[in-house]
Amino acid sequence: MAELDFSGATTNLSADRLNNLYKSRIFQFNDNLGWTKGHHTMKYGFDIRSIQSITPLGFYGADNYGTFGFNGQFTNYDFADFLLGLPSNTAIDVVKQDNDGQTHHFHLFGQDTFQVSSHLTLTYGLRWEYHPAYHDPSGNIGNFDPRVPRSGAVVYPDGAASLLAPGFLADFNACPTLGSNQGPTVNGAPCTPVFSNSQAHLPGGLRTASKRRFMPRFGFAYRPFGNERTAIRGGFGIYNITLLGRNFYSLTGTLQSDTRVFQNVETSSGPTYQWPAINAGGTGLGAPAYGTAYFGTANDIDWKDPYSMQWNLSIDHEIAGGIGARISYIGMKTDQLVWAPNYNDMSPSTTWALARPLSDRPFPNWGTLQDRSTGATAFYNAIQLEARRNFRHGLMFNSSYTWAKNVADNQGPQVGSFADENGGARASYIYDRHLDFGDVYGTRRHRWLTSMVYELPFGRGKTFGHNLNRAEDTLIGGWQLSNIFLWQTGPYLTPYFSGGDPSGTGSGSLYGRRQHPDRVGNLVPSGQNRNNWINVAAFVCPGQVGWTPGTSCNIGTNPTSTPAPIGRFGKSGVGIIEGPGTVNLNTGLSKSFTVTERVRLKAQVSFTNVLNHTNLADPNLNIASRNFGVINSARGSDFGGNRTGQVSLRVDF
Repeated sequence: MAELDFSGATTNLSADRLNNLYKSRIFQFNDNLGWTKGHHTMKYGFDIRSIQSITPLGFYGADNYGTFGFNGQFTNYDFADFLLGLPSNTAIDVVKQDNDGQTHHFHLFGQDTFQVSSHLTLTYGLRWEYHPAYHDPSGNIGNFDPRVPRSGAVVYPDGAASLLAPGFLADFNACPTLGSNQGPTVNGAPCTPVFSNSQAHLPGGLRTASKRRFMPRFGFAYRPFGNERTAIRGGFGIYNITLLGRNFYSLTGTLQSDTRVFQNVETSSGPTYQWPAINAGGTGLGAPAYGTAYFGTANDIDWKDPYSMQWNLSIDHEIAGGIGARISYIGMKTDQLVWAPNYNDMSPSTTWALARPLSDRPFPNWGTLQDRSTGATAFYNAIQLEARRNFRHGLMFNSSYTWAKNVADNQGPQVGSFADENGGARASYIYDRHLDFGDVYGTRRHRWLTSMVYELPFGRGKTFGHNLNRAEDTLIGGWQLSNIFLWQTGPYLTPYFSGGDPSGTGSGSLYGRRQHPDRVGNLVPSGQNRNNWINVAAFVCPGQVGWTPGTSCNIGTNPTSTPAPIGRFGKSGVGIIEGPGTVNLNTGLSKSFTVTERVRLKAQVSFTNVLNHTNLADPNLNIASRNFGVINSARGSDFGGNRTGQVSLRVDF
């Protein structure tokens, strides 16, 4: 089975391996001990987890089965080339093993709740966690070590040298002998050492394990007036952020990406090869292409798991009639967050990155050196107000308002979603993470959420219709109304442009990262609406004289056709535009009927966005687009879609 790729309108015939294996399993062993003595209630425990994830490894097309490309170079029609058995190229990968990520996580904790008095309770404890990196017994992972100047080093698992891809090693001038740092100098850089993890003094996960972390916890509850109506609560704790398979997966199939491509050309005696021959011989490896080797993606050699310090203080008070109120402050600082830089960013320059010699790069014989790095930071602060009423006299509600500010520097230059455990978008520049500092996309400054359940006052025993007969009560009485109302301000958005490279670092032109514009005016236009959400005149292309909104911002891209770079990044920040907010009311009406002692019917009518309020989606954020600042659609999620309704009847027996 092979894969056939056609360049024209012909459908590609893709193939996949017949023995793909996906397996994910966790074995968990834990035990807890509780011990009460006097005014102390103590808990101790441990949790050990054995984690494994197996996924197929693949590099190109149908991998070991072979991939055949047809582009019409012999007959001007791709399918005709296929019928004649004349591929434009053939390719094969050498996939010997699949990914097999394995690790063990260890946790211990101890906690004591101390009843100091009838008014004061203290809770304190300590937790210990240790999360070694994933390793791969099949040997299909690799990492990049930037600590070796100018060349870097690459690391592979012990005993897996046979899986290394020789063509890839040649492209970054790997030292001729594995484990050695001796070899020819190219572009002013020494050869790149290729080490096993033992030679690099690293564990099997090819990076240091995050240090064993001790995390204290403390909390208190205090009743200042000696009654049940008012309580003050607070606490502080450190919490580890567990990173699982995605960071391991970023190391898979890097040094092992052994793709062999054979080009077919027309010669004086005809094509170089024709089926049943699938190549003209040779290895399929071209001459080394220094400065193009792509490593995607490395992990920091000195890895540190992210962790959060969280603190809170709240005051609860029961007002009257079963109504309670709470005011809370919540704070959190997260350190060692994952972000996504490129090790090969050059220093800022007024010379086009494409015109600079390879020796200007930190690692001259490499192209893009993407990394999952730790060290980013986030701050979250919020004030919450909450009122609640327990179910009483047919009414129950909970209403909360949150004011929140959440800023981080791991989101990258274009934000449209939360940064996950891989970090956000590729960072603008490895040496200045603050370029991408700003409000986090999904955290809304203001959010009011109210839920309510109300028994309508109609029917036997109710305020209205208490003398209804049984048949009338079956139709009119016993209905329950429920509502969920949401009002929130919009997400924080980031304007950008693609293709340009004003800094001259290669961030945009070589590595394809979106860029920050310059901000020169007020962000919000007068008469803001869906066709004019952003003041277009508030942003310009950095350093490009005469630039007009909606046109290409290609400064620093091409030495022959674009203005020279200005040696700096755009000054506009992350999350500086507030997008459209959300208003939504969901409503339901339901009633239960007793048919017999064992049979009940439940009728229900429910609507989402019953007001059918149009909640706008995010605007176009590309300053080089003619539609910059224009909103072309409604929000389809986050309680923001069109009104929908359903009627249901359920039988319980």
